[in-house]
Amino acid sequence: MSSLAAPPVNALTSVWLWRGQRIHYARRGDGDPVLLIHGINAAASAYEMRKVFLGLEDAFEVIAPDLPGFGASERRRMDYTATLYVDFIHDFCRERIGTACHVIASSLGAAYVIRAAYLAPELFRKLLLIAPTGIRALADERPTCGRRLARDILFSPVGTLLFRLLRTRTAIRYFMTTQGFYDPRCLTRAYEDYLYRTMRAANAKYAPIAFLTGMANCNISLAFGRLPMPVQLVWGKDARTTPAWQAEDFLARKPDAQLVLFERCALLPHDEQADRFNQLAKRFLRT
Repeated sequence: MSSLAAPPVNALTSVWLWRGQRIHYARRGDGDPVLLIHGINAAASAYEMRKVFLGLEDAFEVIAPDLPGFGASERRRMDYTATLYVDFIHDFCRERIGTACHVIASSLGAAYVIRAAYLAPELFRKLLLIAPTGIRALADERPTCGRRLARDILFSPVGTLLFRLLRTRTAIRYFMTTQGFYDPRCLTRAYEDYLYRTMRAANAKYAPIAFLTGMANCNISLAFGRLPMPVQLVWGKDARTTPAWQAEDFLARKPDAQLVLFERCALLPHDEQADRFNQLAKRFLRT
């Protein structure tokens, strides 16, 4: 069952075999297709996009995959890189959607979308990007010796022990209430329970290792300014991990991009103020 189909979201889910890996995705609604790409972190999945999925299904066909290595998709012991995720987005758009689509994407997932749209602009219509990275934050994607050594250590039993510390409820609550949300009450018990469960899936550590070591970083400094399609940026004004002032880096490269700041929000404005976010998304994608 796809992570997006977990309560309280009831959606038909599908499995797509991509490069021999089982990829889970949810799809519902009618209208122009909108692809939802979640961010990358130790507990990442399409569950992050559940409120967007439900909020837009009355106006669009919404499609939300669990990226390779996350959620209910297959989690292989392998290197997860920007190139792999960009290839996945291209193939998913061509084979599962089949027509140019809008995209709503978050954080490092948004960086992958930016590069994908730069390389194959015919696959995309409008991009709504939530606190994207790739210019200042998480932009250095060089596979240095230090990163490879860290990857090898974390692939070992030592990494398994460290990941067990990350997947405790204490660690989950700390990250989500200090980095994810401005208002710690937004971390509901259901959300915490889902994060707790997904981090205990078999091979759950391998994709997060790529994120933690920088092996999954994605530099889009050149690509962003050359995007031909309309772009809307959304940032939580109180974000700490990727602070709102980093939006200046994006606007400097693409002045026609629009920026909306969400007051009293951190990294997840699409969850923390879902109604406002979904209204903004509908206006932007319909015009």
